Amino acid sequence: MRRLATLLAVALLLPLAAAQNELHTPVPQKPAAHEPAAHEAAAHEAAAHDEHAAEPGEGHEEKLGASQIFMGLFKHLEPHAVTALWFGGQPGFAVVKPYVADASGEPAALDEHGHAVVFHSRTELQEHYAAQFGGGFGLLIYNINTVQWLAGGLLLLLAVLAARSARRAGAGVPRGKAYHFFESIVLFVRDDMVYAVMGKEHGRPFVPLFLTQFFFILFMNLFGLIPLQLLGGLSWGATATANLAVTGGMALTSFFVIQGAGIKEHGFFQHWKNLVPHGLPWFVVPIMIIVELVSMFVKPAALTIRLFANMTAGHLGLLGMFGLVYLFQLVGLPFLAMALFITCLEVFACLVQAYIFTYLSIVFVGASVHPEH
Repeated sequence: MRRLATLLAVALLLPLAAAQNELHTPVPQKPAAHEPAAHEAAAHEAAAHDEHAAEPGEGHEEKLGASQIFMGLFKHLEPHAVTALWFGGQPGFAVVKPYVADASGEPAALDEHGHAVVFHSRTELQEHYAAQFGGGFGLLIYNINTVQWLAGGLLLLLAVLAARSARRAGAGVPRGKAYHFFESIVLFVRDDMVYAVMGKEHGRPFVPLFLTQFFFILFMNLFGLIPLQLLGGLSWGATATANLAVTGGMALTSFFVIQGAGIKEHGFFQHWKNLVPHGLPWFVVPIMIIVELVSMFVKPAALTIRLFANMTAGHLGLLGMFGLVYLFQLVGLPFLAMALFITCLEVFACLVQAYIFTYLSIVFVGASVHPEH
């Protein structure tokens, strides 16, 4: 319980610290090209005074502070370049900055929230560094890429450690709470998800795939709760599963597995014949062909949107609560309790969404292997 309380406290304090860092990040003002005349300065001051007098409530600086808080937190959900790689040219290989830098290496331009204005495409990166390095090509690395690498690396590390522990135990039972916890999840996915739907004979070859899919999604979801805004002033953290490109890519993988499993089990032509139920009247067959073809593409689309929408909505709610806590200070303490509650729900939602995506993929593959069911 103490460890769980510590983890929850860290999960609460990190976004608040990130928001505070974003709030106090100075935004440099662009220098004026010339000094205005005295009458122009007086007129500008009078206009500004009238504008502030006409606006009731909070001042402009307070609104800007609130904007910095929420936009700094919501930046966690926005995919953006965090570094770049350059191949060829004079250096051969180099890690370069994903933005235009000045002589000191700092960003030459900042947006209204104090973030570096990064390149939005590889074309912009290419135009900036090609002349400097005398040729070559560049590759932008986005924050969602770093989270995917972290999730994949953690998954590989756990698999290696579990295999090593089992190998050392030999014929005995491996010891350790962490090993047994990890093993219980593996057995649940294998026995209660894959074997329960596809059967042991047909499901065994797909166990490694669905285990990888389940843990990979779970780790990406959990990393989405951790803000990584400590390197170069850019947010290295991200909710990768709140990006349609990521969820769409995983759904596309499931789509190809569905078709490949059916073709391997029944043959190429029989697999496509199985899309239409047998024994239907002849005038219904054309309608069913259209329905089944649409359904074939609706399945990966449903997987894509379901995971994307759930993770985006949950994280937006959580980040919004953290922003309210920092914005209202002591008055916002009730929002802190709500943020703690939503954090617990989000941890649970990370597990549930990994389960739903994997289970639906298993059901779709099982239906392709066993069309009679």
